[in-house]
Amino acid sequence: MIHINKFIDKIKVTESKFDRNFVMTTREAKDLHSDITKLLLAIHELTNKSKDSETEIIDVKLSGDDW
Repeated sequence: MIHINKFIDKIKVTESKFDRNFVMTTREAKDLHSDITKLLLAIHELTNKSKDSETEIIDVKLSGDDW
């Protein structure tokens, strides 16, 4: 996710200079796109794993024989 951090740093520099224009190369844009895609895929996988674990059935039996 290094390209996301680079993007954030460039935004901070642009803001600190009170510049209204932000320019990035095509390579930087592609790298940022790649990092965002990886991040979204990881979130999707984690979401699916949590949904799978939510559907897990746990059977609990309580017995009060000597109570």
